[in-house]
Amino acid sequence: MADMEERIALNFLLDFYGPLLTPHRQELLRLYCEEDLSQQEIAEQMEITRQGVFDAMNKARRQLADYEEKLGLVKRYRMITAEAEKCLEALESINCGAGDEPAMNKAKQSLENILRIER
Repeated sequence: MADMEERIALNFLLDFYGPLLTPHRQELLRLYCEEDLSQQEIAEQMEITRQGVFDAMNKARRQLADYEEKLGLVKRYRMITAEAEKCLEALESINCGAGDEPAMNKAKQSLENILRIER
């Protein structure tokens, strides 16, 4: 289970910061996270040693973690999404009068749009 969680977390970082990595490291992590290949399978496919895959992946992980520590985009994304979902839930629980319904629907739609954009 920890391996799957690690791959998901790594994939999040890759989505945000992948373009900042070298194409080689991007491809290694893509194969690992998205194609679910083992390091041995990646080594065979990319025609490098398993140790080469291991080293490059560790460097890429450290690089991605460093970007997140400095920029915090993944943390910010998760916070915005969570707060928008809470706000949408709160709006849905409010009973408004007939005259307030269009404004309430517009607010709900705006939050749904934010969530759609953020995903």
